[in-house]
Amino acid sequence: MFADRFRKLLETADRSALEDLYAADALLDVNVPTWRFQRKGIEAIAAQYAEWTAEGAFHVGALQEFVAPWGSVIENDQREPMSGGEVYSRQIHLLMADGDKVARHVMYCTGLWDAETEARQKAEAPMVEP
Repeated sequence: MFADRFRKLLETADRSALEDLYAADALLDVNVPTWRFQRKGIEAIAAQYAEWTAEGAFHVGALQEFVAPWGSVIENDQREPMSGGEVYSRQIHLLMADGDKVARHVMYCTGLWDAETEARQKAEAPMVEP
């Protein structure tokens, strides 16, 4: 339902992709480690994505969408440029639909892992499944 448009937005950081995904008065509710904030409306959401992608668009790895009667749940991991390097994160997105647009987007993020954190996680807590 939303996966292809969501991936396109993350990987291009394109304003038209954002407008294709979100309703004009959409709410973005972001939950990151030790912080929460919201943005309301296309302009505020576009400004937030511009801040997130100031150093370049994201590279989305795995992405799974679970369609629900009210919209979709998307689970993804991604890499993004930061301070001349790259960071990794995993996220859950609750995308509540208004027709074919997202009216409310609730995001939960693990936080940004640098290469050292990724290596430590792989060494100390190897995954059973990808």
